[in-house]
Amino acid sequence: MSITRFNRHENMNDETRSEIMSIINELSFTDEPSLHLQNMMYGLFDGYLYEDVQLYALELSTELCSRVMKVYDTCKRYPISETQTI
Repeated sequence: MSITRFNRHENMNDETRSEIMSIINELSFTDEPSLHLQNMMYGLFDGYLYEDVQLYALELSTELCSRVMKVYDTCKRYPISETQTI
C-alpha cells in the first residue's frame, strides 16, 4: 500500500472537505463493507492519501465511486510532502 503525504491545511478547500464528510456519511449507510474506505477518507483530513482508495471505490455504486475518485484526483494534485510504501 502506498501513502502520499500532503499539507491539507495549505491545499484543501472547504468544498473538498465538505465532499469528504458527505462521502464518509454516505458510506456509513451502504451495504458494502466500507469501514476501511471510511478510515482512508478520514485520513485525508490528516494529509494522508492512500492509493488503495481507488480499489475500494470500485466496489461501490457507480455514483459514489465517481465521487470518491473525484476527491482522490483532487488530492493527488496537491504538492507531495513525502511518499511511503507499506
